Amino acid sequence: MKKLLPALLVLILLTATAHAATPVRIARLPIIFQSTVPDLETRTELEMKIARAVHIPLNKTLNYAEYLPTKDCTQALSDIWQRLRAENKKAKLADAMRPLAAELDADIVVCPVLLHYSQYEMSGWDEVILNSTARAELIVYDRRTDTFADKKISQMFNEPYHPRGTASALAKICFDKVIDATHLRQLIMSIRGDN
Repeated sequence: MKKLLPALLVLILLTATAHAATPVRIARLPIIFQSTVPDLETRTELEMKIARAVHIPLNKTLNYAEYLPTKDCTQALSDIWQRLRAENKKAKLADAMRPLAAELDADIVVCPVLLHYSQYEMSGWDEVILNSTARAELIVYDRRTDTFADKKISQMFNEPYHPRGTASALAKICFDKVIDATHLRQLIMSIRGDN
């Protein structure tokens, strides 16, 4: 019993310090649409891709991260963006991430953007030609290390109609690729090791 008591005490102390760690504050903005807005189903699927990329298993139990309210993040970005554009008409959205993180006291900012989304169908001799384009950007800022990842991906299709050539399908591919290119999943999963 005397040997079990110190081991139990150490286990309790380790558990207490693990729970005492401050959760990482994550600001995940909704997708910003800079061109044609896709249909509801496509928008929902794109938002789900980002939501899954920033999801931490067992977070509600272990409290690794605190997800900041979307409404607060959106309003803060709007205010900061207006100030930046008033000062510099050539400002880029990425320029707003550092001040946004400071304003929200966020450790990580995730900002997805659908830059371009279009689809046209043209009748050929005996088939329908589908001309589709999608372009996405994902900006990820980690205030803890002051590092940015800003990636843009485009997809185009100009061939006889095929469901994989629709703008919706191309946008989903773009989002998968920018999530991979920014290493967003790896950054979010590393939070579990930081605590």
